[in-house]
Amino acid sequence: MALCSRGHALKATLLVAFLLILLNLFGSRRDTAPMSATQWPKRTRPSPDGAGGGHQQQPQQATNQTIHSSNNQTGPPDLLPSSSQLLNGTAPTTPKGHNNEAKPPDAVVAAAAATATAIGGHNDTTKNSTSLSRTENLVDDNSVGGNVSSSTSLRHRNDSLNLVQTEDGQEGSCPPIPPSLDGPYEVDPTYEPLTSVEQKLAPKLQPGGQYRPRECRARDRVAIVVPYRDREQHLPVFLKNLHPFLMKQQIEYGVFIVEQATGSQFNRASLMNVGFVEALKQKPWDCMVFHDVDLLPMDDRNLYTCPDQPRHMSVAVDTFGFKLPYTTIFGGVSAMTVKQFRTVNGFSNSFWGWGGEDDDMSNRLKHVGFHIARYPINIARYTMLSHKKEKANPKRYEKLNTGSKRFDSDGLNSLHYRLINLIRKPLYTWVHVEISPESS
Repeated sequence: MALCSRGHALKATLLVAFLLILLNLFGSRRDTAPMSATQWPKRTRPSPDGAGGGHQQQPQQATNQTIHSSNNQTGPPDLLPSSSQLLNGTAPTTPKGHNNEAKPPDAVVAAAAATATAIGGHNDTTKNSTSLSRTENLVDDNSVGGNVSSSTSLRHRNDSLNLVQTEDGQEGSCPPIPPSLDGPYEVDPTYEPLTSVEQKLAPKLQPGGQYRPRECRARDRVAIVVPYRDREQHLPVFLKNLHPFLMKQQIEYGVFIVEQATGSQFNRASLMNVGFVEALKQKPWDCMVFHDVDLLPMDDRNLYTCPDQPRHMSVAVDTFGFKLPYTTIFGGVSAMTVKQFRTVNGFSNSFWGWGGEDDDMSNRLKHVGFHIARYPINIARYTMLSHKKEKANPKRYEKLNTGSKRFDSDGLNSLHYRLINLIRKPLYTWVHVEISPESS
């Protein structure tokens, strides 16, 4: 009996072992079966890029052949880095075992790169690593564009982001963030005769130094008001740098050079008031940018538009070590809406000679409840052309101390001037005026 029981037990053990072997063989055959062309590995994380199976990948590649990725990552869409990883520069390296897989859809990479550009982020196609996402708390208006390189990989990002630009032009508003911004801007401070600058730029402009983009309808209409006298060497340099700079920002704009006639001390503030009045006679501008002729912008993300609060544009000037001299400064280059400028009654007409009028404007802004907005110091950068130091106004501090008494009576409503001439020249509108002492 004992031998029989042992025999049965041995047979049962052999049977179980045989069955286990069969099961293992069957399982290994299933594991080594070839994967179908449309079957992707299980997702390791959700894909915010929306990349799907292979049947979606082929048409994307066909329609985006002109968009080239700046990295060489490979793998199925499930394993691609997310847009947020691309923006933050934390995209993982290609996992082993996927080096021979199909490349990710080019549209995914191009869209992520263009998104990085729109928020000022950085990726392999940008020139520097400055992120503008941290500027949103510092700027009262819409955020600014990123530092895009001129790489071919981003030339067609308008298509991937469904922007409104069309071949016919003027069929839709320009995008909030101009698509062709480069960030740090190369300034050319060398002098050229005005006629030479006109030959280069006049064909792109309307009479009077006015411009509007052809490819879309500008969101902003901006008058650039430049108080001017005795700066013949600076004017061509200023115009040859500023016009191309502004064209890239897709704004409708006009440049007004307001020149004071000889015979009296220079009154910068009154000239800016005159520019405001005369510019509005030409066109219903939304925004006024008051601009010294010796300051050249160095970063095209410094948008020449007007936010909800008055904006001080020239935050970091090279002659000041690219530092803000003091927090209430409002000189150099500033931007205000027409309504804001009228609310503070414009500039004071009482400041003859150099200095004081900008600080008085800063006091006016504070008086009516405005505060000064600024772009970050790495964007609002300017270089100053060399010039002879102007004679300071010895009474400027006295005028500043008593300025609050004149806010309502000294400004646009007390402006007196005689218009000598107004000519629409190829690169600017020349406003030649004589300022009357009655304005002060």
